[in-house]
Amino acid sequence: MEAYDLSQITSSDFTPYVQQSLEIHFAENVVVQAVLKGVTELNGYSPLERKSFSVELQTIGDHRAHQQGIYRIVHATGKFLDVFMVPIGPDREGMRYEVLFS
Repeated sequence: MEAYDLSQITSSDFTPYVQQSLEIHFAENVVVQAVLKGVTELNGYSPLERKSFSVELQTIGDHRAHQQGIYRIVHATGKFLDVFMVPIGPDREGMRYEVLFS
């Protein structure tokens, strides 16, 4: 696996992966399939050169709300990213989570 460099990541790094599958590793033995539902650029202050943005992830068929915390998301390419995720609510397809990059 290859990790992303958080200091260099921007919203455009996620845009090509919208509607693609990935895994969320909530624990060593709790891996859930999910989809990257969207990327939203935010208007707000950021001390970094990049703009703040958020991504929305949705689990597939898993409606459990895992507590907010740092979890690993893994793309099929093998790249992964450890991010702070917040549950934002369920819908018919699964539980939605938000990740904020500010």
